Amino acid sequence: PSNITVNTSTGLCNAIVNYQSPIGLDNCPSAITNQTLGIISGGIFPIGVTTNTFVVTDNSGASASCSFTVTVVDSQPPTITCPSNITVNTASGLCNAIVNYNTPVGIDNCSGAVTTQIAGLASGSSFPVGITTNTFVVTSSNGQTASCTFTINVIDNQPPSISCPANITVNTDFNKCSAVVNYLTPVGMDNCSNITTIRTSGLASGSTFPTGITTNTFVVTDNNGRTSS
Repeated sequence: PSNITVNTSTGLCNAIVNYQSPIGLDNCPSAITNQTLGIISGGIFPIGVTTNTFVVTDNSGASASCSFTVTVVDSQPPTITCPSNITVNTASGLCNAIVNYNTPVGIDNCSGAVTTQIAGLASGSSFPVGITTNTFVVTSSNGQTASCTFTINVIDNQPPSISCPANITVNTDFNKCSAVVNYLTPVGMDNCSNITTIRTSGLASGSTFPTGITTNTFVVTDNNGRTSS
């Protein structure tokens, strides 16, 4: 028969192929036909090209042969499934979070598929505040690919902190109705960087304070807008 080309069976890396088995002819009876190479009709053919050869031999030992090929093509792309998007809070006192997830592994009807992470961070890594996109690609042995993507969102849910010095009481400076007062200016702290501390009332350290009570207020703001005072 003519050469045959078929696709792999669904979910398999081979195909069952039926063909009309050649039978030799001769002018005298008793000629015998044998398959000397390949796979019989109805057999399971692997990916690639299988050459089938048949030889007919007559009762005087003369012979003739023919060959044809069965080509099995893997037309099925691999598949891969990512976990759902993940949202976590930062670890206590830190500006990140260690996140573990089920690492995707692609599957294919044929062996030899390779899964690679092309974006993001591996499971068990320290993920920064914000959204990290993780992308995995599976490549089959014949070069077909499939990919999936999921995100890990690390939220900074920890407010900043700030501590003021204790209340201060001083006497007026000599012959004045005020006093120059120095104090340790409060500076806020946060698990993440880029915080800002500002004085919203009162006077700066080293200023001349009038007689009476001056209330000094400091506010620290972190990079996502949370405040403490």
